[in-house]
Amino acid sequence: MPANFVCLYVDNSNIFVEGQRVASKFIGESRSDFRIYFSNFIQLALGGRPLQEVVWGGSIPPPKDSVWGYLRSLSINPDLIPRAGGENETVDHLIQLRMHRHVRKYRERPGVIALATGDGKGYHVEEGFLYDVEGFVQDGWGLEVYSWEHSCHGKLKEFAEQHGKFVSLDPYYEQITFVQGGRRVKPLK
Repeated sequence: MPANFVCLYVDNSNIFVEGQRVASKFIGESRSDFRIYFSNFIQLALGGRPLQEVVWGGSIPPPKDSVWGYLRSLSINPDLIPRAGGENETVDHLIQLRMHRHVRKYRERPGVIALATGDGKGYHVEEGFLYDVEGFVQDGWGLEVYSWEHSCHGKLKEFAEQHGKFVSLDPYYEQITFVQGGRRVKPLK
């Protein structure tokens, strides 16, 4: 396994809800018909690198969504964490637990943590994604944060820019989203 493998963690509710906000507020498209084209989204995060682990938390894409076929073609069985009664913190904590387990599992050869969320709360009480990824980076992991520009917590974005990479999803809007019954997704460049 190459050292540049990717472990992808998707806080889907954060990415989807904030993407809806981009659609309606900044683009002028229907919020209710907004969809994410997950195959391109994953390809964006991978950047041609091998995918080792996938943890998908929150609103899970439907069983017939093309994302599952794409992941199967990569021989990846994602770890799915469904939304539990609307409690975002529960999903966040479960994603963070999986991150800790993967960091431990691959501690001899750390790879890249690709974290798709804008959520950075909880740092000052030793909680949240920012607190955890700070420790992972100190342990030798690479970090990439994928988020909509308007909704990424300032300190999470700043940390990613200083110690890894922040990738704004905004420039990829037309390549990673579509409108149900309307605009089609464009090829990822």
